[in-house]
Amino acid sequence: MSDKKPTQKDLWKANLLEFFHNYFIGISNLECSEEDCPLVLIWDEIEEKNSKKGKCAIITIDQQTLLVVDIVNSSLNGLKKLVEVSVQYADGKTALVRTKEEIKTMNLTPEQKEKMEFIDPSEIVYWFNNPTQTPNLLSAETIYLNELWEIKEKIKWDREKSKKKVFLRCENDPSEETQAKKIDAAEKDYLFYISDPSITNEIKEMEVYSPSKGTEERSRLYQDYKEEFSELRRVYGIRHLTHKKEDRQNNPEIELNEAQFIAIERRKKREREKSIKELEEKGFCSGEHVLTYGTSFENREEKVLEQQELNELSEQDTEETPEEPKEKKEILIEKK
Repeated sequence: MSDKKPTQKDLWKANLLEFFHNYFIGISNLECSEEDCPLVLIWDEIEEKNSKKGKCAIITIDQQTLLVVDIVNSSLNGLKKLVEVSVQYADGKTALVRTKEEIKTMNLTPEQKEKMEFIDPSEIVYWFNNPTQTPNLLSAETIYLNELWEIKEKIKWDREKSKKKVFLRCENDPSEETQAKKIDAAEKDYLFYISDPSITNEIKEMEVYSPSKGTEERSRLYQDYKEEFSELRRVYGIRHLTHKKEDRQNNPEIELNEAQFIAIERRKKREREKSIKELEEKGFCSGEHVLTYGTSFENREEKVLEQQELNELSEQDTEETPEEPKEKKEILIEKK
């Protein structure tokens, strides 16, 4: 590991990326009809892997435990399915996803098999962030964050430059023992000493200088920063807080703003639904799952309707079955 300490720039970029990743993790919510669904318990971990790495996998440990692992090696076949997959555990150990037939074709010796770990495809489900299997903030650091940091530095420099500057005119150059120490102590106050031999007193004149147009450049830099930041969020599908703007926009403008985000969220939701369906088919969880992805009003309504349907189905299953009518006992009466 490198002993190099992170700079202020490194920390700022890392915190900003983490902030955006938390956004993507937070807009995804999974619910299940089963009370202790193992998938719901690890859902945030799946979303974090998807957001930062673009793909991951879960494997079964037992009936109540699922484990999230990284996909380190894989290839696509003609059906766009992952094959020749290698996964990695948190401790760095790897395992190969192979069928029994595929293991036989590898022609491994018994010693080699003992050193390797294999996972059957029926015990694993793959999860993808989007159809391209890429992370959410791909290349955001090189395209946007470095540029944003440069603008921040320019704003900081301009803010320092526009402070009031005080010029003190003195007879001679400040000596090392007297005036130089005062200059060092007053650097943050922008004291500048100007030597002038015609001055007989130590300090003859003091002038205060403040640029009249210093804030105009800074205002432009602030605007550049906001525009660059807004473009970053729009490109990567991070919704803006638009409720303040809706009052002065007409409906088509609002719908157009929503559409660009809904399109991205729908594609991501479909990828997750494919994996959820596969998980249910493989018997990882016997419950019915409801996925809500995104922050649009449309998704919130859809979630409510789906949850209502699940509740109705659950109530129907728990209703007591009607009791079968008891057989009537025949009473024989002997005739006298």
